[in-house]
Amino acid sequence: MSLNEKESVVGLLFLVVTADGSIAPEEEELVIAASNRMKLLRCLAIPEFNTVVQKVRDAIDAKGRAEVFAAAIKGLPVDLGETVYALAADIVSVDGVVEPAEITCLREMQEALGISDDLATKVLEVMRIKNRG
Repeated sequence: MSLNEKESVVGLLFLVVTADGSIAPEEEELVIAASNRMKLLRCLAIPEFNTVVQKVRDAIDAKGRAEVFAAAIKGLPVDLGETVYALAADIVSVDGVVEPAEITCLREMQEALGISDDLATKVLEVMRIKNRG
């Protein structure tokens, strides 16, 4: 299985919000909102974006989380790793509660993307501050 860079970004964001086994409508909205902030994805027309989202969802259902995660990490350009990690941390922190499964997913993403513990800690702290109020 392979994912292009757009599918990889969406895939990683969907994987982190579905780490607890489901995705609430507000979580899906957060993925869409985060995606719209990225230059890479905001250029997509709505039908194109929906096609990317559907491909990712179908792949997770058909291939499983581990295979989609591996494909998304492989398809993500190195220079977007920190950006996607920060977006994922923001999405899971937005409600003020980061579930254990989400923490595990973030750690796996951090390791796979080669993000240092120092940077990951800083990102998570900024997201806690950002999402307090």
